[in-house]
Amino acid sequence: EPAQGIVLLAPATPMAPLVQHEVERKGLRHGRRLRVPLLALVSVVAVAVSLDLAAFSRSGKAASAAATTAWVGKNMQPELVVEQSGGLRGMALGVLFALLMMGCVPAWRAIRKARELQRPYQLQDLLHGGIADPEADLTKIITFIQDQVIVPIDERLPGRPFEYDLHSFPFVPMVLVIGNHSSGKSTFINSLLGVSTQETGVAPTDDGFTVLERWQADSTEDGPTVFGCPGNRPFRELQRFGQAFSGHFRRKRKVLPDDADMPFGLQIVDTPGMIDLPLTGSIDSDNPTGNQVRGRGYNFVDVVRWWAKRADLILLLFDPDKPGTTGETLEVLTKSLAGLDHKFLVVLNKVDQLDNSMDFARAYGTLGWALSKVIRRKDIPQIYTMYNAGFDAQASPEHKLPLEDFAKRREEVIAEVCRAKERHLDNVVTALEETLRQVWMTAMVLGAIRSKAAKRLILTWLVALALMAAPIGVLGWLLATGRLSLQGYTPVVTEVSHRLSWKAPTPTEAHSADLTNMGMLGVSLAYAGMMFAVTAGCREFLRQSRRLQKTTLDETFEEVYADYFIHNDGEDHRARWMNVKPKISSILSSIICASSLKPFPSWELVRIDACLTKDVWHLRQLARLLRLDANGEVRPPTRRAPDKDMNRASTMG
Repeated sequence: EPAQGIVLLAPATPMAPLVQHEVERKGLRHGRRLRVPLLALVSVVAVAVSLDLAAFSRSGKAASAAATTAWVGKNMQPELVVEQSGGLRGMALGVLFALLMMGCVPAWRAIRKARELQRPYQLQDLLHGGIADPEADLTKIITFIQDQVIVPIDERLPGRPFEYDLHSFPFVPMVLVIGNHSSGKSTFINSLLGVSTQETGVAPTDDGFTVLERWQADSTEDGPTVFGCPGNRPFRELQRFGQAFSGHFRRKRKVLPDDADMPFGLQIVDTPGMIDLPLTGSIDSDNPTGNQVRGRGYNFVDVVRWWAKRADLILLLFDPDKPGTTGETLEVLTKSLAGLDHKFLVVLNKVDQLDNSMDFARAYGTLGWALSKVIRRKDIPQIYTMYNAGFDAQASPEHKLPLEDFAKRREEVIAEVCRAKERHLDNVVTALEETLRQVWMTAMVLGAIRSKAAKRLILTWLVALALMAAPIGVLGWLLATGRLSLQGYTPVVTEVSHRLSWKAPTPTEAHSADLTNMGMLGVSLAYAGMMFAVTAGCREFLRQSRRLQKTTLDETFEEVYADYFIHNDGEDHRARWMNVKPKISSILSSIICASSLKPFPSWELVRIDACLTKDVWHLRQLARLLRLDANGEVRPPTRRAPDKDMNRASTMG
């Protein structure tokens, strides 16, 4: 890495990159100077070893020749075999060893070099610019990290748990709007667009996901068509949710008024209202596996999770009549939006329908209490209170609630929606960082579980083999010492040939031999039963151990991260563990034994750590450059379609 002229650390001052580069250049020069002494030392050691081997060969051959004097026949004399060329062979062996050692050093260095992260880009100082195309560099770096760091580990894990956490480029920034039915989602979207495009009503009116985008011409596309859109490559991943989802998925592109708040280059995703439906777990033609389905034909929680990970802003709308009371809403909060607190805004909508401050306090308190049950923090998220009616009109002075204050809060929500484009790349970098940390945690915990399982498996079968071999050893000892006869024959050693022979039994000995054979048969049957019992016991022990692996995941996590919890409570690690734990539990449920998992070498974890400490910081600076204009100010969202970009987008999708 230093050879590529890379500045590795975030500079504290403008001179820091120069100092860092100088230190690395000197270190590289000193490293080159150490090559010659190292090779010389290896050569000296190899020559010394060769001389020792030659001396050992000469002395060993002489001793062997003196010790191998043997009688090879009755009329033959002893023959002494002496190898005269032993010294030369030892010398040749030493030279070969020296050459082998000298060849191992470059090979070892080549292996280490291959394991290092070979970046096809440079991490440089961005304080003074110097990047021609920051967006292209950002896309290149993220794609490289995903392909070279995350994917190799993910492919070795059963089921590829991080396959759908990766980013595909290009894709348009988006805002996800979710909430209970009749919470005002579609009405808010229509007001934001400035046209009535979504059906509204008290009863559930939308049965699928709808993507809305400001465009130069009106068009409506169905799900399979949207999946193939080259301008939004991640949409093709939605095919895994099946035909039931794609049949109710569509995209609407609309020509909006010039004064509409919706900017170009932003997508709004309208979702079906969350309601409570009965669970069905019966096995039939529509549900052959007996899985629980909530009456939609697809896993609504997983679909919302997919959209939430890729959204730049999540609006969670609640109705004062049903402030967070549906079970599906709570499930979405606990599973779909877990770990995405930095993205979503909680909105208490339709507050103009409340009659007085007491009703408002009751609705606000109920929503806060419901959120406290699923968000395990002392401080609940900020709740935006607003209303949809009179979007462009003045508040009614006769109303008992301060509607003008609620209108200001509504403007804040609209500003957050328009700012979603600005925070898009920052969210992409944040998602990549979180995925790297989750992969690192998964590898660490699974590596510890695999190591324990392998040790337990080896120890169990060693004990089993010892129990099986012990009776055989005892039987062999009894036969060898003559304490037990084989079918009545007793071993006799002849004095002439010194060979072992067997003496025929007498009638009395034959009778006792029959009894002995019956005893041997019983012992054999008992031994077979013992082997079966030992094997069954080992299998049951391993099965119980595998079952305990899932119940002791928290203990394993605490053991792996014990060093991180010495000086702090590690709340960040524990919060991340809540998202990683279900993945590890699913992996352990899909395999027979954790020892069958492929290992996670330490150099792969070093790669992840390098990306977290260097590449992610560089990506943050690239996103900052794209967020600011030439004057160093934040670029405002545009409501006018750039001709060049829109023409290109029209040809793409």
